[in-house]
Amino acid sequence: MNKSGQSRSPSTSRLILVPALIAVAITVLRAFGEVHHWPTPLVNSSVCGKAILGVVWLVPLFGIYFGLRLFRADSQPRFMARAGVLAIASLLLKLGGTVVMERPGVAYLTRVSLNFALTALALCLQAVAWPELFKALLAYGYASRIPISVVEFLAMRGHWGTHYDALDPGFPQIGFWPTYTRVSLVPNIFFMEAYTVVVGGLFGIFTVAVMRRLKPSF
Repeated sequence: MNKSGQSRSPSTSRLILVPALIAVAITVLRAFGEVHHWPTPLVNSSVCGKAILGVVWLVPLFGIYFGLRLFRADSQPRFMARAGVLAIASLLLKLGGTVVMERPGVAYLTRVSLNFALTALALCLQAVAWPELFKALLAYGYASRIPISVVEFLAMRGHWGTHYDALDPGFPQIGFWPTYTRVSLVPNIFFMEAYTVVVGGLFGIFTVAVMRRLKPSF
């Protein structure tokens, strides 16, 4: 807090601007690399291919970055232990949703509905744990994932042969728009968004918890 008692916390848009630009640049670079057959593991054209060039690795880094920026602006949870417990519970719920989604022999609609409910609850816990960090990660998540959804749309339309348009061998023939909605739009707008908030929040909260314990020694 400043002398007038008002928060010095940076605006969310200013906080996420550079991280969002970095994420978009990596997405564009990876798409270019996959189209031009750059080597693995720099890029990876397989379904859900993990590679060095990927925004998923940025999530813990920017979770820490946002947490430290807010910490230095005196915008942080009052009860850090409670925030830590909520962050862990949020992660367990997110993992639980993933396990449910991968259960064989269960109807897709049932699996996705249960996954959605568990993931939504995980997001709610993160919002309670540290509202300012939650808002920053939510905004960054959309700023980084919406461009990926756009790239995937273009890749699927153009048959680029990249991981952006790759499908599992057994994926049903259901037409372009249902396929795009199922494999790109919903995951990017909700499930990967939740991954950004949950994982980024966990790293941010525990980094700041450590900083708070070290602060008196400075």
